[in-house]
Amino acid sequence: MEKKILSQFDKVIRGGSTLLIRQGYRDYILGQEMAFATKIPYQFYPGVSLLKGRNVIPCVPIEGSRDRMVIKHYEHGGLFRKITRDAFFGNPRPFRELEILDQAHQRGVPVPEVIFARTERIFGPFYRGEISYKEIPDSTNLLEYLNRISEMPVEEKIAQKKKIIGPLAEAIKKMHCSGIYHGDLNIRNILLQNGIEGIRIYLIDFDYSKIKDKLALRERIKNLARLNRSCEKWKAPISSTDKLRFFLSYFRGDRLVESNLRKYVRQCSRFHWGHRIYWKLFG
Repeated sequence: MEKKILSQFDKVIRGGSTLLIRQGYRDYILGQEMAFATKIPYQFYPGVSLLKGRNVIPCVPIEGSRDRMVIKHYEHGGLFRKITRDAFFGNPRPFRELEILDQAHQRGVPVPEVIFARTERIFGPFYRGEISYKEIPDSTNLLEYLNRISEMPVEEKIAQKKKIIGPLAEAIKKMHCSGIYHGDLNIRNILLQNGIEGIRIYLIDFDYSKIKDKLALRERIKNLARLNRSCEKWKAPISSTDKLRFFLSYFRGDRLVESNLRKYVRQCSRFHWGHRIYWKLFG
């Protein structure tokens, strides 16, 4: 991990746990045991709200501060999820995600601010882990937003979509131009926040993401294809015109792509023909 990033976090070792806590939050976090202990019944604590994702994610008040934090506990997915559960080994995922998020923030990518990352040794090389971000208040994920506005009259619905397409394309392009390939770029990992200046876009959940000096066009298309795949998987109410507007905004100024835009849109769609077959067979 880069020294520049480590200098912004305090390292604390307590028992079998290792924490990296953002400076300014050390005393708050260390004085709040529930913030970094595992398997705590958060629903019984005052002021805690539970967010739904693949797993239930608690949003916890930071005692002594006006801020709240979202705590993500790492768990396996896939076929062996019930066997492996939350045990990992190798390069600690919480610290790797912290590094990517902090570099993304430094490069101007709209991401949440990390409060702390933690690993807890289980036995040998195996560990459990969490990462905590500062809450983005008054926000909703893109899928929920699209489902909500789908009930509006047609003209109003189109206007609302047009409002977010530009900022969304700009945020993802900024991430790609910073050399960051999002490991799980999907419609539920994009948050929209309503503010005084309008809607702001945030990208979240950078587990399995990578940072390079530069992303090739094929890598960018592949990442956009992942986003498109999630729209199809969760049946997001978007049209072909919406997708074309997004691509036009994302590739604006790139003459090579602009002159062959429909070709690249089709290429993006072809990346996940196999997933379509899987969804039809297994839902």
